[in-house]
Amino acid sequence: MIKSPIGRRQIARFPAGGTPTRDWLCSRCYNAVTVRLDRFFGIVANGIQDNCRSHLVSIQHEGERVVEAISQEHFLALKRSAELPNGVRLAYVEMGEPNGAPIILLHGFTDSARSWSLSAPYLATGFRVIAPDLRGHGNSDKPEGCYTIPEMANDVRFLIEVLGLARTHVVGHSLGGRLAQAIAERWPGIVGKIVLMSTSAALRERRGRLWENIQMLRDPIDPESTFIREWCSGAVPVDECFLAHARRESAAMPSRIWRSICYEQLAYDPSPLLQDISAATLILRGEEDEIATEEHQAKMKDGIAGAEFISLPGHGHNLHWEAPEKVADLIRMFLERCR
Repeated sequence: MIKSPIGRRQIARFPAGGTPTRDWLCSRCYNAVTVRLDRFFGIVANGIQDNCRSHLVSIQHEGERVVEAISQEHFLALKRSAELPNGVRLAYVEMGEPNGAPIILLHGFTDSARSWSLSAPYLATGFRVIAPDLRGHGNSDKPEGCYTIPEMANDVRFLIEVLGLARTHVVGHSLGGRLAQAIAERWPGIVGKIVLMSTSAALRERRGRLWENIQMLRDPIDPESTFIREWCSGAVPVDECFLAHARRESAAMPSRIWRSICYEQLAYDPSPLLQDISAATLILRGEEDEIATEEHQAKMKDGIAGAEFISLPGHGHNLHWEAPEKVADLIRMFLERCR
């Protein structure tokens, strides 16, 4: 295991007897990068242009993956936007192999594409990774209304079309998992496989602590309030720099959108449509998740023909924040496997 100063926290793997100096190609823009092992076994990259440094997230060494972390600032710098046929503008981040199999990563309620910044680099080799800010979130448009599950799923369908993607794998966390279900049900021809993380297909009641806290929100929302700090957290320690950004972005979302999306999620019952999902499906859940419960997962698994289920002990609702490499590896193995 070799620590890398290029990335903040991640580690690289080199096989025994690796070449001390080697030329690589940036996995995003294919600019040349020279990598050598110094005597302290750190990885040093020479001749990386500024725009390439922000792209350097995943390289190959004799069949072994070398994953470099991407800073939160660089992740934000990769944001671009697309105008959809319905007039909505969605911001998104793209990384990985331009000709690789496309993956759409859909974040949860009040998050943004940043939600995937810890795990997306592990998927960048071999895949074209696209992580949008859903409508109302992050840098995307925030219209006055239309925050239903079908309407938000339609935005994602339009994004797939605008980007000219081939059959696309869809990975969704929480709210994003509900959108992944809706896309697979309504437009099966554009979907490869789907991964449903920390999500459900259950009709919920408008009551409880979360509902009550959201009804009390007033602008401007304090990112350091007790509610936001609890909302943007993990069952195990999560990188604090990442969490600080996540808290600010959740608090920046207008309270009217918090209430609108929460209401629409609670009013929507996707369970009758589960039988229409024909895509190969993986369901991922943290055993400590109090939002997407074990009962919810069992009903979803029973409703989707052939669905696989994996539960991670000791992890909660935001398991891709808590164990980004492990979750990415599970997703990769599922997507790369023949049906």
